Amino acid sequence: MKQKRKLNKKRVFLAILFVVIIIESIILIMKSTKKTVETASEEIVENTAIEQTDTSKEEQKEDTNSSKEINFLEHVKEPVYKKNEKNIKVPILIYHNFRTPIPYKEDVYKLFSSQENFEENVKTLWEDGYTFITLEDLYQYNKGQIGLPEKVIIITMDDGQIGCYTDAFPVLKKYQIPATIFIVNQLVGTEDYFSWEQAKEMYDTGLVKIHCHGYHHSEYSSVGKEKLILDYTKSHQEIEEHMGESIQKIMAYPAGKSSKDTIKWLKEIGFEIQVQTKYGTVNKSRNLDLTDLGRIRGERATGKEILNAIKASSD
Repeated sequence: MKQKRKLNKKRVFLAILFVVIIIESIILIMKSTKKTVETASEEIVENTAIEQTDTSKEEQKEDTNSSKEINFLEHVKEPVYKKNEKNIKVPILIYHNFRTPIPYKEDVYKLFSSQENFEENVKTLWEDGYTFITLEDLYQYNKGQIGLPEKVIIITMDDGQIGCYTDAFPVLKKYQIPATIFIVNQLVGTEDYFSWEQAKEMYDTGLVKIHCHGYHHSEYSSVGKEKLILDYTKSHQEIEEHMGESIQKIMAYPAGKSSKDTIKWLKEIGFEIQVQTKYGTVNKSRNLDLTDLGRIRGERATGKEILNAIKASSD
């Protein structure tokens, strides 16, 4: 009888032990499954974060690439007019070099402006209600593709000297206004001229357009057709290579020297915009000739003097 009781107790003990083992096994399996699920969840979250980061980087890249295309007329509140709707004045300012302070003794031809003077010009025009546009905008306007407000102005700089980068560029960024710099390819990166890297930096902001002033700083009015076409084709292609994209063909004549032949020959190869010097000229939409655009000197002028020059031009 005693042996039977002992046998029953042993069986009960084994049964309990078996149950305990089963329970512990189940617990271990559940913990393992939970850990696997948590790990998988973490991986999913991590992968999602990576994907989001990659997407964000891609979006930033796209934003950077599109930053060159700025519509300077997008937020204009003034009425705009197509070319045949209203005769408007289109003054174009010309600057050359910038240095603060101005080196008066060596500046025989008065080609220098200071950063302070340039900002005063910009601020005065801005406060007087002028909208700063590009030569590309003027081209579209002339084609009837866009309208322009009554008070517009274009800033241009000739030669590509270092002051355009060190002194003028910060002002353009501060006021978020555009300008066109006509460069002499052979001089890029030499003493007193900005480099291709600096040109690309300015161009990539969308504020600065880089166009041709000639492969050399020569009087192209006296060269033959073959030489003229070769130099300006080479100049334009080199600019496109360094800026990394296709650019509209726009040029300005060194020293403002042109002829009927140069205008004709360059127009034949796509230079529909040819900027002259013709100091003091204010262009007008009624008889706008994109191959004969004159300019107002801004180097030593005050903003008020620029306004007076525009106002004095006959309607």
